Amino acid sequence: MFAVGVQDAVDWELREMASQPQSTHVFSVDTFPALQSIIQDLVVGLCDAVTQSGGFPVANEAPVAGGGTAQDTADLVLLIDGSQNIGAANFPYVRELVLRIIERLDVGRDTVRVALVLYNSSPEIKFYLNSFYSKSSVLDAVKALTYTEGDESNLGAALEEVAESLLSETSGGRADEGVPQMLVVITAGPSTDDTGAGDRALKRASVITFGVAIGDTATADLETIATDISFVQSASDVREVANIGDQLLPLINGVIQRTIIVQNEFTEVIQSKTVGNRDIIFLIDGTMGPANINNVRSFIREFVESMPIGPDQVQVGIALFSGSPRVEMDLNTHDTKEKIISALSTIKPRPAQVVNIGAALNFVRERMLQPEKGSRIQQGVPQLVMLLTSKRSGDSVEEPASALRELGVLTLAAGAKAADEQQLKQIAISDDAVFYDKDMRPLIKTKKEKMISALSTLAGGVPTTTVTEETIVETTKMVRDIVFLVDGSNYVGSSNLPYVRDFMINTINQLDVGPDRVQVGLLQFADRPKIEFYLSNYRTREEVVEKISQLRLTGGSAVNTGAAMNYALDNMFHSSRGSRRRQGVQQVLVLITGGPPQDQVKSVADRLALAGVLTFTVSSGQADEALLQSVAFVPTLAFHARSFSGLPGLAEQIMPELVTVVGDTDVAVFQEETVVGGERDVAFLIDGTDRVQADFAYIKDFIIKVIEPLDIGDDKVRVSVVQHSERPTPSFYLNTYKTKDEVIRAVQGLRVTGGRSLNTGSALRFMKDTILSGSYGGRAPQNVPQFLIVLTGGRSTDNVREPAGALKTDGVVPFGVGVKDADPKQIEAISHNPSFAFNVKEFSELSTIPQRLNNYVSLPREELEVVLQQVDTRRDIVFLLDGSDDSRNGLPAIREFVRRMVEELDVGEDKVRVGVILYSDDASIYFNLITHRSKKAIIYAVRSLRHKGGKSRNTGAALQFVQDHVFTTSSGSRHLEGVPQILFLLTGGKSKDDVSRAAFGLKQIGVMSFAIGMKNAGQEELQKIAFSSRYVFNLPFFAEILSIQPDLVAFVQTEISAKPATVVESPQRDIVFLLDGSDNTQSDFPAIRSFVEQMVETLTVDENRDRISVVQYSGDPQTHFNLNTYMAKQDVLGAIQRLNHKGGISLNTGVALDYVRKNAFAESSGSRHQQGVPQILILLSDGRSQDDVARFLGSSQDKNHKVL
Repeated sequence: MFAVGVQDAVDWELREMASQPQSTHVFSVDTFPALQSIIQDLVVGLCDAVTQSGGFPVANEAPVAGGGTAQDTADLVLLIDGSQNIGAANFPYVRELVLRIIERLDVGRDTVRVALVLYNSSPEIKFYLNSFYSKSSVLDAVKALTYTEGDESNLGAALEEVAESLLSETSGGRADEGVPQMLVVITAGPSTDDTGAGDRALKRASVITFGVAIGDTATADLETIATDISFVQSASDVREVANIGDQLLPLINGVIQRTIIVQNEFTEVIQSKTVGNRDIIFLIDGTMGPANINNVRSFIREFVESMPIGPDQVQVGIALFSGSPRVEMDLNTHDTKEKIISALSTIKPRPAQVVNIGAALNFVRERMLQPEKGSRIQQGVPQLVMLLTSKRSGDSVEEPASALRELGVLTLAAGAKAADEQQLKQIAISDDAVFYDKDMRPLIKTKKEKMISALSTLAGGVPTTTVTEETIVETTKMVRDIVFLVDGSNYVGSSNLPYVRDFMINTINQLDVGPDRVQVGLLQFADRPKIEFYLSNYRTREEVVEKISQLRLTGGSAVNTGAAMNYALDNMFHSSRGSRRRQGVQQVLVLITGGPPQDQVKSVADRLALAGVLTFTVSSGQADEALLQSVAFVPTLAFHARSFSGLPGLAEQIMPELVTVVGDTDVAVFQEETVVGGERDVAFLIDGTDRVQADFAYIKDFIIKVIEPLDIGDDKVRVSVVQHSERPTPSFYLNTYKTKDEVIRAVQGLRVTGGRSLNTGSALRFMKDTILSGSYGGRAPQNVPQFLIVLTGGRSTDNVREPAGALKTDGVVPFGVGVKDADPKQIEAISHNPSFAFNVKEFSELSTIPQRLNNYVSLPREELEVVLQQVDTRRDIVFLLDGSDDSRNGLPAIREFVRRMVEELDVGEDKVRVGVILYSDDASIYFNLITHRSKKAIIYAVRSLRHKGGKSRNTGAALQFVQDHVFTTSSGSRHLEGVPQILFLLTGGKSKDDVSRAAFGLKQIGVMSFAIGMKNAGQEELQKIAFSSRYVFNLPFFAEILSIQPDLVAFVQTEISAKPATVVESPQRDIVFLLDGSDNTQSDFPAIRSFVEQMVETLTVDENRDRISVVQYSGDPQTHFNLNTYMAKQDVLGAIQRLNHKGGISLNTGVALDYVRKNAFAESSGSRHQQGVPQILILLSDGRSQDDVARFLGSSQDKNHKVL
C-alpha cells in the first residue's frame, strides 16, 4: 500500500495506511501541482514492489521456446498513420520515433518480436512478427519505410487487420505461450472510419494498446482504443514527437519485464432486442469507397449483434449495386449472427461513375423478395429494405419504389455526399424514414440509433390480396438481338472505359433481357476483333451486366472499324451463336468508338444494311462524327457526346429508337446459312445408372438439342452415344448411323442400362481406346476434330483426372456436364478447361446448355484452335533460387522478384500453382506446388524467405532435384493434365557441377526453363539450361532482375500455352515392391520410400496397365496393399507416403520371397499372371538374410516372373 498526502493530509494517518518500509511507501507534497515531482519515485517504488512480491503472478517465470523465461518477452506491433494526416514532410519524424523505440529494445526470436503496419485508406503490412529476428534487420526495414500518401485514414480497418493477420502463431504471435502482445498506434488525425469493431477484436485478444497522438485532433480516437487513458502520449507538434519515446519506453518495458501487468477483463455484452419477426435487406451503393463501405459494414454488424437472428426471427439479406446490382447474401443464406458477421468481410467496393438505384430496387423486388430466397412476405412478415448510397441515381427511382410499396415493403433511405435528398424521399415510405448527412461516417455516427430503431420497430401492412399481374418497371418488352461493338483501342483507353461500360449497362438495364426477349452479345476491336460473348451466352440481365462490368480493353493504336463490323456480321449474327434472324427477330449492331477508322467502313455499313441489321453509332473523343452518321442505318441513329463522361447519358436518348426502329426487311438479303458442317466426331458419354431412370427423358432431349444443328453424315459429323455405370455400354458407334434422322431415332429409343455406381474414369479410357478409335469410326488420324460430351448425375468412384488427361493428350476436346450430385471438381477435371465445364442443379435445367456447347462444336477449325489455346490459364511455376554464400547480397532483389511475379499471377488450386526451391551445395524445398493455395499465403511465405547459405553452387544437382522431387504428381505437378511446367532458375554464378544432363532431362519432360543469371553467371551454362534462347537472361547486378519481371510475367500469362503431356504407351505389368523393414534400415527408410515414389511416378498406373503392391518385411513379411487395392497413381502414391517403418531385429529374405510368391502374386490379390502379364518383383534390402534365399528364389522365378 502506498500513501500520498497533499496539503493538509495527516502524516500519522498516511504512515498507518502505508506498507513497510514507510520510507518508500509514504509521500507528502504541499500542493497538488507538486504531485508531478514524486511520479518518478512512485513508479520506481511500484516496480520494486511488484518485482519483490513473491505471491504476484509475475514471479512465476514460465519457460518459453528457446530457453529463458516468459519475462523479458513481448510481441510488439507498430501501427503508423501513412495518410495526409502525417504528410510527406513530417513522416521522417515519425520514422525517427520508431527507430528510437526499437533501438532501446532487446529484439530477438525469444525476446521482443516486432511487426509494423502502415495505413491510409487500407492497411499495408510491412513486416510480420516472424519476418525479422535481429534488431539490425528490423532497423533496416524501418529505415526503408517511405510515405504512402492517401486522403483517408481508416484506423478502424487497420485495427481489424492487426487483429486478423498479425497476432496469430503463423504470423509469429506467441499469445498461446503467455507472451504479452502490445500495439502502438501513431497518428496525427481522426480516423475516417469506425474503430469499434477493431478495438473490440483487440480487447478480446487481450492486446495492450498504446497511442501516440500528434496534434489536437488525434487524441479522442486514441483514448477510446487505448487500454488505459494514461497509455496515450501526446505531442503538440510533429517536431516534438521524438521526445515521446522517452515517455513511452518505460511503459513498453514495463510490459516486457512484467512490471506492468494489465488484467484485461473486457467483456462484450450484446443484448438482443425484443423484436418481432422481420426480413431486412440492406441495399448498398458499392461505389462509396473503402472507408464508407467499412462504415456501412460496421453499422450492419452492430445492428445484427443487437437483433435476435434466425429463420423464425430476424433475417438479413444484402445486395450491392453500382451500374448493376448483385446479391451478397439472400435472406436465407445465413441463419446465425456469427455467419452474417463473418460474411460482412467479403463485401468490397465496386468502383463506377454511375449508380442505378431504380434498377437495384427492381432487382430486390424481383430477385430477393421471393419465398425461395427466404422471404416470408406471403406469411405477412414485415419486409424492410434499407438503401445506403452516396450518389444520385442515374435512372428513375419513382416507379421501382412505388412497386415495392404496392407489395407492402417498408423502404428506408440513407444518403450522403452526392446523394439526391429528393430521390431519397421518393424511395422512402415517409420523410421520417430518410436519413441524410454530408458524409457517411457522421451520418452513421449521429443517426445510427434512429436507423436501428426504425429497422427494429417499423411494421407496415403487407398486402394480403393476391397480386395477379406483375409490374415490370423501367423495361421495354420487345424482341431483339443486340450486339455491342466496342472500340478497345488507345483512343478510348482505360481511363474512359468506365463511361463506355456505364453507357452499355444503363441501356441494358432498360431492356427485358431473356432468351425469348432481348439477347445481347459483345465484341471489342482495335487492330483485330475479339469476341467477349455471343448472343446466346447469357440469359438474364444480371448476367450480361456482370460480364460487361468485367470488360477490360485490349489496347492498340489501330482502329480497324470496318473489319470489325464485317467480322460481327459473319460471326455474331449467326444462328449457331444465338441469332434469331431466321425467325424474323430484328438484328441490331451498336458501334461504340472513340477514334477515326483506319479502314473502309462505308461499304461494310451498306453490307450490314442489306442484311437487315440496324446499325447505331455512339461516339466521342476523336471519332469522326460526320462519317459515323453515314455508317449508321440512318443519320438519326448516330449519337455523339462531346466528352466520354457524357456517354452514360446517351442511354436515355438512344432507347426510343433502339426499341422502335426496324430495318427494311424487304431488301434484307441474307447469305443462306447452311446447317453447321465440317467434319467432326462427337461422342456422348452419359450416366446410365439407376439414379437417372426418372430423368432419362431430359438426358435424351439434351442430346437431341446438341445434335439438331449439326450436319450429320458419314463425311461430315459423326455421332456416338455410350452409357456408363460400373462399366461402359455403347448404344451406337461413330460409324453406326449415316443420317441425322437415324441418329435422332436411336437417341429417342434409348433405355437406361442400369447400375449402382459410376466408374467414369474407366469409361473415359474406353472412349479413348475404343469409341474414338479408327476401328469404330473415329477419324483422329485424318485430323478431324473430336469432341467428347460427358454427362453425369453423380460422383465417380474412380479417378477421372488421369484418363481425362490422356484424352486431352490425344487431341480430344472433352466437355463436362454435371447434374445434381455430380462432383464439380471432377466435372472440371474431365473438361478441357474450366470454361468447358457446366453444372446445373436439376436435369430439367439441361436445356440451358446445348446452345453453349454448339458455340464451341460449330467453330471453324482455325477458331477452335485459337479458343483451345487461349482459355487455359493454368500453370505450374517453380522458382529455383541460388542460396549460396556469394548470392547473399542478392536475396532482397530475388525475394522481391518472386513476390512481384506471384502478385500478378492468377494463383489458385485450379489456376496457377507456385513452388520455391533453395539450393547451394544441395537443394531443399521451401514450399512445393501444393503447399500454399492462395496468393496471400504464398506472398507471406516469400516475404519470410531466409538465405540458405553454402559454399558451393551445384546447379546441376539442383535441376535434377527439381525434376525428381518437384515436377511430380505427389508434389502437386499437373503435367499429366497438360498444364505447362515452368521453371525460373535465378543464379548468381557458375555451377560447380555439370548442368547438361539435368537440363536435358527437364526439357525431355516438357519443363520450360528460364535461366536468369546475375553477377558472375556463365552465358554458355545458362543457354544449356534454358528451354530455348528466348528464355536466357544474363544481368550484371542482382537488382536488374526487377527490370525484366513485367516482361516475364506477361510472357508466362500470354505466350505459353498448355501443351499436352507426352504419355508413352505402357505395357501391362504387375509390380511388387518388397522392402527391408528391419532395424538396419530405420534411418534410411525415408530414402527407400522416396525411391518407390519416383519409380511409381514413371509408371502408368491403371487397372488395365500397371498394378502396384508393397510388402515390407524383417523377421516376417507384412502386406501394405495388394495389386488390386489401388487403381490410380495418386492413390498409390498417397499410400506409399503413409508407409511407416516396420522394425525388427532379424531379416528373413527367403521367407519374404516365398510369402510374395504365394500371396502378393496370387490371383486373389490382383495378379494377372494367368493372362500372361509380366510379374515383376523389386527387392530393396540392406543386409544379409538370416535364412536360405536360394531355396525360395528358384520357385519365385519363371518366364513371367522377374526379380530385381
